[in-house]
Amino acid sequence: MNTVTAREISHHFSVIAARVAAGEELTVTRYGKPVLKLARIDPVEISTSERVALVRKALSFRMTRPYGKSFERSDAYNN
Repeated sequence: MNTVTAREISHHFSVIAARVAAGEELTVTRYGKPVLKLARIDPVEISTSERVALVRKALSFRMTRPYGKSFERSDAYNN
């Protein structure tokens, strides 16, 4: 298994991400000790009906907040 340092991750993220996306598994080290394992996540296929249900659920939350309050622009900011 190949290793990369935490510094290499921060400086060359795109290159390392491409390696992992191509199927390579990498161990990330920090101060010489392994701390992370990077591996590709295989996409999960969902049926069309499941996708439609998820979109409907997301859209139902988009315009309302808990307790039925309508979304207002000021809700996007923490006061």
